Amino acid sequence: MKVAQQIVGVNQRLGNTAVPNMQGTTRVIFDTAPALTISGGSFNFFNGVASRLYPLSNINQNKFEVGESLAIQGFSFFYRPVADITAYSTANVFTGSGSANATFVSTAILNFYVGNQRIIKDLDLNYSKAGIGEAYPATLETNVFRLETPIVIPPQIEFYATVTLTGGAFNEARRPILAAFGQGTLLNTKSNF
Repeated sequence: MKVAQQIVGVNQRLGNTAVPNMQGTTRVIFDTAPALTISGGSFNFFNGVASRLYPLSNINQNKFEVGESLAIQGFSFFYRPVADITAYSTANVFTGSGSANATFVSTAILNFYVGNQRIIKDLDLNYSKAGIGEAYPATLETNVFRLETPIVIPPQIEFYATVTLTGGAFNEARRPILAAFGQGTLLNTKSNF
């Protein structure tokens, strides 16, 4: 099934029949967790997002407006330095950069919820380093995890994520970021482009 068909199907099952007339788009949403020194523990993403302005988050609530939806095709888990909230690290949370301030963790376990229903359970984002599945690129520096089955977030339904880190330490000078990306829809009151 194509991603666009999955978006339409999920929305129609919820009674939202207008989605085929919405504007198609590619979208990335992200949220930044507070800076913590952590050696094993959890970060929450998208809950309370209204209190974090851009560039800490690019959405202002943890639900989409009417006409908006997103089929998540993957996640990226990375960090930014606390001192410069506009800078992003090219290294990911699994390998760091080898410096004294590098971030090293053994696992990052993702749980994702839509409408208080867990739809991703205990997914180890570190799986992307193994070179199997749909993780790309399969190198030690990867921080992108591609889903084999897209997950649709319909409009007006709250969503949030937790990432639990085990092993290693997350340096207090880093703020972890979780991004979700994929195809989606935007409200269209005129015509599609």
